[in-house]
Amino acid sequence: MTSRLRLLVYLALCTGLSTIPVNAYNILLAVPIASKSLHNLFTAIGENLVNANHTVTLLTSFPPSFSHPNFSSLNVLGEVPQPKYNVFEMRDITKAIEKFTQEIFFIGGIMWDNEEVKEVWNKRNSFDAFLTPSYANEICMPFLLNYTGHYMIVSTPGVEYSAMSMAGNWLPPSVVPSMILPYDEYMSFFERTVNVIAIPFLYFYTKSFYFSYQQKFMEQKFPEIGSLESYYSRARLTLINGHPALDSPVPLLPSQVEIGTINAKPAKPLPNDLEEFMASSGAHGVIYFSIGSIAESADIPIRAKLEFVEAFRRLPQKVVWKYEGSDLELPPNVLTRAWLPQQDILGHPKTRLFISHCGNLGTQEAKYHGVPVLAVPVAFDQPRNAARMVRKKLALSLEWQTLTAQAIVDAVNELVNDTTYGARLRTISAVLQDQKESPGARAVWWIEYVIRHHGAPHLLYPGKRLHFLQYVSADVLLFIAVCCYVVYRILRSAVVVAVGAWRGRLKETKKKKL
Repeated sequence: MTSRLRLLVYLALCTGLSTIPVNAYNILLAVPIASKSLHNLFTAIGENLVNANHTVTLLTSFPPSFSHPNFSSLNVLGEVPQPKYNVFEMRDITKAIEKFTQEIFFIGGIMWDNEEVKEVWNKRNSFDAFLTPSYANEICMPFLLNYTGHYMIVSTPGVEYSAMSMAGNWLPPSVVPSMILPYDEYMSFFERTVNVIAIPFLYFYTKSFYFSYQQKFMEQKFPEIGSLESYYSRARLTLINGHPALDSPVPLLPSQVEIGTINAKPAKPLPNDLEEFMASSGAHGVIYFSIGSIAESADIPIRAKLEFVEAFRRLPQKVVWKYEGSDLELPPNVLTRAWLPQQDILGHPKTRLFISHCGNLGTQEAKYHGVPVLAVPVAFDQPRNAARMVRKKLALSLEWQTLTAQAIVDAVNELVNDTTYGARLRTISAVLQDQKESPGARAVWWIEYVIRHHGAPHLLYPGKRLHFLQYVSADVLLFIAVCCYVVYRILRSAVVVAVGAWRGRLKETKKKKL
């Protein structure tokens, strides 16, 4: 080999090696209070990170769903089973918060008695970054005590008012509905009025009930913890589980990055028996029915279950139903399983419709795969998600209280036979799959960026340090109003005195003339 050729080979090797990341980071993801879908969202973030050569530790309350040499998953509950509850009994937001608070005490008590968790906590400064959801996981805040790495949050509901305000981005309530309201961004005057009331109500209710109970609980474990709520303001990056095609365009800060559909994947081949069932549906196709991971179809009120069974009996489509029980007499066109590969079914060419509770990840997957939705929202943010899809003519929605077999049949027929629903969703699907980089790659790049640049302080919005009243200049406006009032009172008094003096002189003049 000539010296010239050796030089060319050396330069080629150097060029190739220069594209390999120099730094591999150690990252901690914590989501102990979560539904299975939220666990899956954090798992997707972790999977993208380990595929980029980083090391990831996930604190969760579910078994791991994938394996990798750089990935370790720690179930904070140990051998204790995951607590279960009936979501149909939690449709009132105050009851839901109360139930979540009980779950937090239960999981938090076990978590901080877990020796493996304590070991991770003791070496917390070995992690370059620490990520939690933007709500409900405040029991993880002790990891931020004297923490020298970089804290980041994941806004799991997407563009949500309170999560955005944590970074100082006070979005207008005229276009961003509260998570607890069944509204989309196109609100009427009445809806905007309700929203303006609901946003501070939810904030003060969670602050006085939810945060106060958690604060007392965590102070028993960590007396030096300080205000749990204040830790969110330390976040250097917000990863938002959203996208303009999923929600609507809103002004975001440089430190707020959308990664919606990071969990969505192309469909894989189905198990043979399920594939045979799907293929046997003929031209009518298949309806997929699931109310997600946080609820179980077995918990559906018996009256509603019987209405669904009767509706399915009347329909020509075959039905694949995620159902955990065996208490129903099902028609031959219905197949039930306790677990089903949701994305592989949604991406199957025979799938015509998704009957869904409209959880955030489920609706994203429906849009990603271009499948119309019959919404049957139960609780939490599901009514809002359903309302958004209905108003954009991507779905129809039914209420559990008034559910009938005929209403189900009519809604299914409209969604399946009216091709405009599918056409709109295929348009959204094309948009979601036409991005300059995948949501996973985007999340990884921004996490790396914040670590590389020591927390990226140049991205932090100055408005973050301001209270809402300061942010909207309410204090300044009040000061100006007070000043104007004082000036008005002074001028008014001066005018009264001047007029009084003038009248006095006028009277004296008249007396002299007399």
